[in-house]
Amino acid sequence: MTSSEPPEQLRSAVNVVEVAAPLPRGARFTRESARIAANASMRRAALAVARRMPPAFVYERNAFLSRAGADVSRELGVPMVLEWNASDVWVNRNWYRHAPLSGLFQTIGARVERYSVRSATVVAAVSQGAAQIAKDMGADSATVAVMPNAVDPDSVPAPSPMPPREGAVVGWIGSFGPWHGVEVAVESLQHLPANVEFVLVGDGEQRTECERLARRMGVHDRITWSGTLPRPEALRVLSDCDVLLSPHHWTGSGPFFGSPTKLFEYMALGRPIVASRLDQIGEILQDGVTAVLTEPGDPADLARGVAKVLAMPDRGAELGVRARRDALENHTWDRRAGQILARLPLSAVCTAAEGN
Repeated sequence: MTSSEPPEQLRSAVNVVEVAAPLPRGARFTRESARIAANASMRRAALAVARRMPPAFVYERNAFLSRAGADVSRELGVPMVLEWNASDVWVNRNWYRHAPLSGLFQTIGARVERYSVRSATVVAAVSQGAAQIAKDMGADSATVAVMPNAVDPDSVPAPSPMPPREGAVVGWIGSFGPWHGVEVAVESLQHLPANVEFVLVGDGEQRTECERLARRMGVHDRITWSGTLPRPEALRVLSDCDVLLSPHHWTGSGPFFGSPTKLFEYMALGRPIVASRLDQIGEILQDGVTAVLTEPGDPADLARGVAKVLAMPDRGAELGVRARRDALENHTWDRRAGQILARLPLSAVCTAAEGN
């Protein structure tokens, strides 16, 4: 069930896609009021599908002002899994521009989130920080499980030996978001030899400022700004890099709740990783075993990490081998699905198995 046209990869992955009818454009008072109204059409469409295909359980990703999943779960009397990446109330309050009536919608949004977490049989929180926020919103501790993001190994290019070359190419991918640390990466380049270059894949609101920073630092010409690429092409670009960066740092209020998907894709690519030891990143990666870890927000230390990898006799190849092995054994989406199913009532799991 979705309220807008899904991407092709979603349509090709599932048996039935239903797009709930949106409000007429003239009836959309604000974006938030349209989201609230969408709950009713989503609920009606989901229940219509449920009459044809009774579900074993309902799975919904938490979204601002969305309560349709909890409503359908309660009405059908089936379990609900709530994918919890963060409190979207917190995200909207702290990261987006505030429009008129935003305070009212924040209040409504908080009520909706409390209703959703209290309705869920399993709150699949992507990190310890996200789990704590869910509990603060009223989730029963017994329902909350930490389920980090993961990777589909079949979608990632298999590693191949890096050809010898002068210097190095260091890769990063992201949305130039508030805690992705790309500005730390840009500043770190001035501490590295002139034959080390960066390729930054992605786009976002902070890209312009990062380009200004690179010019001030005199490193702009050593960076390839690829922009957003189709996922297969982006993964190919990253697979051709000598080192991959995950320089996250956190300055927000409350616990860091991120679980960077790119971290697990980096691991599956089998390239050496230099990452900040920020919360879950420092728990997933082992310093000197599957990555080189550095202090969050410290450009000089990030550069030292890159230099350390490049100075290794194998230029970090063994780090990449071990990281890929860990990803394939412990951090696949199949494994996460199994962990979620293991927390559902046996009757729901059996019904899901029969459906497959």
